[in-house]
Amino acid sequence: VAEIDDLVRYAKQRFDRQKIINIKSASNRFIAKRTFSYRIHVFSRYLKWLCGLVHSSKGIHAKYEVDVFIESIRAHIPRNSSLNMNEISEKSLNEEEIKVLFRLLEIGGIENPFHKEVQVRNRLIFTLLLNLGLRAGELLNLKIDDFDLRDNTLSVVRRHDSKEDGRSYQPLVKTGERVIPLSDELACEIFDYISNSREKMTKRKKHNFLLVAHCTGKNAGEPLSISAYEKVISTLKRASPELYNLSGHRLRHSWNYMYSKGIEGAELEYSRRKDLRNYLMG
Repeated sequence: VAEIDDLVRYAKQRFDRQKIINIKSASNRFIAKRTFSYRIHVFSRYLKWLCGLVHSSKGIHAKYEVDVFIESIRAHIPRNSSLNMNEISEKSLNEEEIKVLFRLLEIGGIENPFHKEVQVRNRLIFTLLLNLGLRAGELLNLKIDDFDLRDNTLSVVRRHDSKEDGRSYQPLVKTGERVIPLSDELACEIFDYISNSREKMTKRKKHNFLLVAHCTGKNAGEPLSISAYEKVISTLKRASPELYNLSGHRLRHSWNYMYSKGIEGAELEYSRRKDLRNYLMG
């Protein structure tokens, strides 16, 4: 208990880089509540990982004791420390911007700024980002085998230095592996892309990556590159002034905002809601 109290006191401290301390601010030596909460969250995740590593190497079975230990640390997180709805919404796309985005992405639509060959793929890109909260690296690393379209799930996995990936700059999945549920509508859209648009481009390709280049020449059917993904976003930003701040990261915030709204009325404990959010976002 004493060690946990010491850890909590340490997490509350402000660490100034400057050697000369401002006398006026010297009395305010503690950090903001959200910063403190984030530190406790990081400490608890690291200690849980470390306990698992040490125990597995030494054959120790103490999962219950570790869980109690971690919960005793996490219990110090203030209950109202999470981002409020206004803060989340400021970082996300608003409803009107999302409407504009998918109006531009309408397949065959007169406002769609893309050639018809890539329209299905590009719409799927943003449907995945918005509905699953994926990072760019996770999106570009998706493989067909990651999807179980019978159970409607997606497994997000790490693939460092994959021999199958011929891209000069391999997009990386840096965070936690996880299994994400898919809606029926999204599962159908994924299946349609795999069976039709993608199939036409990858008949002579051996890789299993979901998103591919729809073009002519040597890159046809190859895994979609980071630069090509960024070009899709920049094209949409130029197509509408309302999308000047469009980015994959803002769509990740949009997913977070929709999750917060959707789970608001659920009868779940605060810690359970937060754990579920952290798991789904990796």
